[in-house]
Amino acid sequence: MADWDAIIIGGGISGLSAAAFLQAAGQRVLVLEARPTAGGNLQTTAEGGRLIDHAANGWLDNEPAVGRLLALLELQPTGASDRYTTRWIFAGGQLHPAPLSPPALLRSGLMTLGQKLRLLGDLVIPRGASALAAPTADETVGAFVRRRLGRGALHALVAPMVAGIFAADPDTLSLRGAFPRMFELERDHRSLLLAMLRLRRGGAPAGKLQTTAAGAGGLSAAIAARLGDQLRTDSPARGLRREDNLWHVDFDAGPERARAVLIAAPAPSAAALCAPLDPALGAALSAFSYAPAAVVVTAWAQGSFPTPPRGFGALVGRGDNTADPATCGVLGTVYTSEIFPDQARPDEQLLRSIVGGGIAPEAAALDDQALLGRVVAHLSACHGAPTQPPRWVKVLRHPLGIPRVGAGHLDRVAAVEVALRPHSGLHILGNYLYGVGVKDCVRAGEAAAAAALRTPPAAARQNHA
Repeated sequence: MADWDAIIIGGGISGLSAAAFLQAAGQRVLVLEARPTAGGNLQTTAEGGRLIDHAANGWLDNEPAVGRLLALLELQPTGASDRYTTRWIFAGGQLHPAPLSPPALLRSGLMTLGQKLRLLGDLVIPRGASALAAPTADETVGAFVRRRLGRGALHALVAPMVAGIFAADPDTLSLRGAFPRMFELERDHRSLLLAMLRLRRGGAPAGKLQTTAAGAGGLSAAIAARLGDQLRTDSPARGLRREDNLWHVDFDAGPERARAVLIAAPAPSAAALCAPLDPALGAALSAFSYAPAAVVVTAWAQGSFPTPPRGFGALVGRGDNTADPATCGVLGTVYTSEIFPDQARPDEQLLRSIVGGGIAPEAAALDDQALLGRVVAHLSACHGAPTQPPRWVKVLRHPLGIPRVGAGHLDRVAAVEVALRPHSGLHILGNYLYGVGVKDCVRAGEAAAAAALRTPPAAARQNHA
């Protein structure tokens, strides 16, 4: 008999979500996490009366899997304040409201008259080959937007959004891997502008942002608490093998056995673990890479900026995020105290700036003082030079910050899925496969848990051997 129904290697939000769903289904689950604390990048710490999210600051409430996870955890989410609705794009030396509807696009100062007229071409341009070809066909986000909306829309509107989500250049990003919804809108409506009008939502993100009272990391912490001693931190997996119709996982405290194994570790760790078992699977996992990112959190006394930060935050336009050496690599800033006021002190503005990513990976490696200098220069360009230095600063570094969802992403995912077929009961999940957002990871965790539940008992497989 197996020691466990499932062993999950990797205690980030993907692995923790899978564990929570399996545990709720009555399964005996063991989670092995290499680091001292579970949660991966989805962690929040309380520091000096502030809640500091280390990476993501929440998730949109439009994913049913997240709703199911919150329900089984009996965790009540906290919605964002209505003070955060305006989103800004910093381009050409000033802030512009992000245009989120066709009329707003035509009024926006982000584009010239000629670029705005080019937008209207989307109404008559036929569907592209990418929308009609086989599922393996791919196109970059940059090529798609230039084809449908023109170069102006790409530089002024889409590139900042892409940088804010993936920290990547749109010309390196797979459309179907990163923004499958954009692909579907062209397929179903032909015109993006017509789709915006028909759906009556414009370009605003679907769903509302939410978190927990303990920050985004409160979701990870709630699952970890529920797992109890079924979660073992400081426990990296050392080996993986199949014997007697069971999976054996080696780690420092000794081997453990299970019917199913779910590998939710980052791609390099997953590749190293799987390569001795199956070189083809190891090679498929080695094809994924990440861009480093740094998060610089600053707390400012109210009134420090001539123009106070108001709204959701400011993304930096394409070119503006690399042109000035003083701000090079700063991709944008989220106004935390506007979005979730309870996470900041009442007399402070709490801001989180993102530096590096695939656009300027070298910037993420700068020392703390250099990172702070670039962030302050960026904030000064957006809101005027501050009258005093920040009260408090924290730099968070993520060497494996954001998966690179480059062209050919779907082929790489398919290669992993094909390589997995001979290995009954082995499952791979993580933000580098099926989506980088928290809600994507929870959805993938629920799907992996459902697949693991379908793994036949070891005895049944032995009877058919």
